[in-house]
Amino acid sequence: MVIISNQILIEFLRQNNRADNVRNDQLGKMLDKIIIELGGEQQQRVFARRDNEEGDQFKHPKSSRSYTFPKEQIQNLFDKILDEF
Repeated sequence: MVIISNQILIEFLRQNNRADNVRNDQLGKMLDKIIIELGGEQQQRVFARRDNEEGDQFKHPKSSRSYTFPKEQIQNLFDKILDEF
């Protein structure tokens, strides 16, 4: 198992110009579903050290959710989010 964060996945999608029309809160919920389907277990919410930034719901998130995640599913995770977004 590894620990992953939906913040990393949101930033990956934003940097690759994907899900541009999806707000961070909705994108987080969509990613949560995918992560859990692939065996991830939701952990705590953490802040992304962006407290000094104004919130922009279509850029980098200010907080994120952590998950324990089976490392053998990482490729499947990225395949699924790239197919979906």
